[in-house]
Amino acid sequence: MTVFAGAYCINNADSLPSVLVRDIPAVLRTADDGCGTHSRYETTSFVLESWDSGAFRESAWHEDVKGVCKLAGDPLLQGETLSRAKQVTLLVRSLRRSEFELLATSRGTFALVDYDAGRHRLILTTDHVGLRPIYYAVQDGVLVFATALRILESLQWLRRSLSPQGMAELSAFSFPLADRTPYAEISVLRECEIVLVEEGRISHERYYDWAEPSPANDGAAGVSASPAELFRLFEEAVLMRVGGDRSVYSFLSGGMDSRSIVAMLLDDSRHIEALNFSANESQDQYYAQQFAAEVGARLTLHCLAGGVFPNFSFLALAAKTELEKVKSIDVDRRQCIWSGDGGSVGLGHVYMDETMLNIADQEGLAGVVEYFLKFNRIALPTKVMSRSTRRTIPIRFHEAVLGEMQRYHRHELGRQIYLFLLFNDQRRHLFKHFETIDRHGLELLTPFFDAKFLKAIVATPIRKGILHQLYAEWFEYMPEVARRTRWQTYPGHVPCPIKTEERGSYQWAKIHRRATIGERFEVAHRILRAFRTTRGLGVFSTTRVALVAIMQALGLRNSEYLAVILEKYAMHAMRVNKK
Repeated sequence: MTVFAGAYCINNADSLPSVLVRDIPAVLRTADDGCGTHSRYETTSFVLESWDSGAFRESAWHEDVKGVCKLAGDPLLQGETLSRAKQVTLLVRSLRRSEFELLATSRGTFALVDYDAGRHRLILTTDHVGLRPIYYAVQDGVLVFATALRILESLQWLRRSLSPQGMAELSAFSFPLADRTPYAEISVLRECEIVLVEEGRISHERYYDWAEPSPANDGAAGVSASPAELFRLFEEAVLMRVGGDRSVYSFLSGGMDSRSIVAMLLDDSRHIEALNFSANESQDQYYAQQFAAEVGARLTLHCLAGGVFPNFSFLALAAKTELEKVKSIDVDRRQCIWSGDGGSVGLGHVYMDETMLNIADQEGLAGVVEYFLKFNRIALPTKVMSRSTRRTIPIRFHEAVLGEMQRYHRHELGRQIYLFLLFNDQRRHLFKHFETIDRHGLELLTPFFDAKFLKAIVATPIRKGILHQLYAEWFEYMPEVARRTRWQTYPGHVPCPIKTEERGSYQWAKIHRRATIGERFEVAHRILRAFRTTRGLGVFSTTRVALVAIMQALGLRNSEYLAVILEKYAMHAMRVNKK
């Protein structure tokens, strides 16, 4: 929907480098297709550039003689369905008075920049989970920021070098932890974070504290929400996001997350155009078809083919575009799609089990890190690392995971593991979507990330949450149509209670297929090709990488995982700029 980027002189007397003023707008959407709205604000010491797709119908750009404020996303302030223009006006009034309490009332996902020209003060902030990213870096007295990492990567003015810690975490988790990125010089805002720059000083604050609830923090210390109350909050989350839409797009798989959303929308008399990209003859497709047949005319299910795209959002755009060419689709906001993202971790508490909680209670978080990593099959590629890297990175990696688990104190240590997952795995879950949002123009509506809903879940007993136990109880409050046909469940979690013949392939079934000679050699070639680019980093051992490539070619082991890791290192190594 919206992407913005800008630059700010920390000293008001300074002027921005002309190269920055020139290059920042060049990397935003430039397609001359009449789509979206460009906005620009510029002084000698500050510049802000924005592109808005119009998915929310209002650009939420507030500009007056006192400065400028740009809002991406929809904060859903005070739990109300207010226009984005009204919300940005309220936020400007609050932020210019240094009052941040209004941000804590937000329930939606958003990113915001506010520049007070009279005080030469900059504020950057994001939502309760940090789902919509803002990246920033400080160099030569200038702070540059953007909602897409590729914008900062493209600035030749900005020096960039690889972050050994960030890249190690990226190789193990598929994302860096905390505020890190692949680059040492670039950080990303965290959950509830406010970056405030004034009078030459940069400060970091939080408008909400996810630590143990207190009357000052939540107004309901020690109160644990029942499944019925959680259902009510989720219903609120759906209704405030749907607004006046009578017909909508939504993803619909064979699982519980998207079905819960669709069932709530149907219960409120909305028509659904549902998109399913699952493989033919899979449970994910078959169970969605069964559910659609049970619902009837109010839901139209489109089972669409997949393909090779930069990310899932481009797949959705391509499929939706082709669908609209051949069928008459009548939806109110064509650029908005409902998505069940956030449900499996937020409510289902995946990636955790009883043993993990027992270890945490008996040995503390320091004792649970190794089990957590092993349980979730997360590991560094230490066998191919150089000797110096093997001596340092694993220790720092372990310390980083532990530090993140200890970030917010909770009475239940298991809940701290949950928050680690929420603010690392889930916080980064849609970063690829937002990275290219000015190119695909789609906005995802994600009620499972509703802040009030998540705050209520965090207050529940952790042992009740794991293995989809809380989710299963909560699902009993869903409209009956959601519970008439089977749905797919995680292995070892609460099973679907509907006993019918299982059909279709299971999403988590282990499939073993011996690779062909050509496939083995292709992976070996990828390993060696990527290593040539990364050799100068000193992270990996030439001998060990070569040995793995030979074993891969001979079919003695499958090392495709290493090809993926080396390609990530190679990609970011080519984007560094150490001028």
